[in-house]
Amino acid sequence: MMVRAWVALVLVVSIAACASPEARRVRGGGLGADPGNHAAVVEVHGGAKIYYRTPCRTIKVKCSGVATSGT
Repeated sequence: MMVRAWVALVLVVSIAACASPEARRVRGGGLGADPGNHAAVVEVHGGAKIYYRTPCRTIKVKCSGVATSGT
């Protein structure tokens, strides 16, 4: 009887552990864990130039299409 109780307890705990609290949270009609602290469309870096004044250390080459190596 004690073994069945332990098996039942482990089974219940395992099932409860699989129920994520994020599954109940919604934002914009979809699933997710977002608390809703920003607009529907998020602008990354606020429109800033990400690599502004970052020196380029590579050789400047002209892109002339898809590379033909390998096939």
